[in-house]
Amino acid sequence: MSLAETQEIMQVLQEIMKLLDGVEVKTNKVNQDLPKTKESLATLKQIERVALRYLAITQKMGLPDALQNQIQVMSELLVTVRMLQMSYTMLTSTTPIGVLMGIAGLVMTGFSIYDSLEGY
Repeated sequence: MSLAETQEIMQVLQEIMKLLDGVEVKTNKVNQDLPKTKESLATLKQIERVALRYLAITQKMGLPDALQNQIQVMSELLVTVRMLQMSYTMLTSTTPIGVLMGIAGLVMTGFSIYDSLEGY
């Protein structure tokens, strides 16, 4: 092995070390942010549940039909967003059945969106 080849290998190894250092820093940041992300997802699920409950209560209050229709659209939108999130979660699964379930969920979400927008 010549001196030039050895120097080239050393340069490549140094670049790899720089890249690995960057990966370690980013991995540490992701690990630090993970609890915040989990907490945010839990909060989002709670907000979704509360919103659907309030929408269900307002539907039973005897409001005018136009307002009832808008409440129904908002409820469908919340459910559709949740379907989309669950489908994405299934798609990121490592099992073939999970991926198939995710694809089926995306198709059903597409049908739901199409059905919701059909009147517009």
